Amino acid sequence: MISLGYAKKGVYKIVSVRRPGKLRRMYNMGIFIGDVIEVIKPGPGPVIIRKENIRIGIGFGIAQDIFVQPF
Repeated sequence: MISLGYAKKGVYKIVSVRRPGKLRRMYNMGIFIGDVIEVIKPGPGPVIIRKENIRIGIGFGIAQDIFVQPF
């Protein structure tokens, strides 16, 4: 399990979030625990992910609190 902020390009499954406030923010963006995502542009800096056919930019601070595992 690694932080999304440090994940390399590839496909991952979201497994947990460190802070409840960040979890609410993710839900507002349409990202949920258990979702399979693809990292298009890794950090540092904004992390660009793809969920289905949608690209989403996530700030590095939020990405550090999202934990993923390779899928």
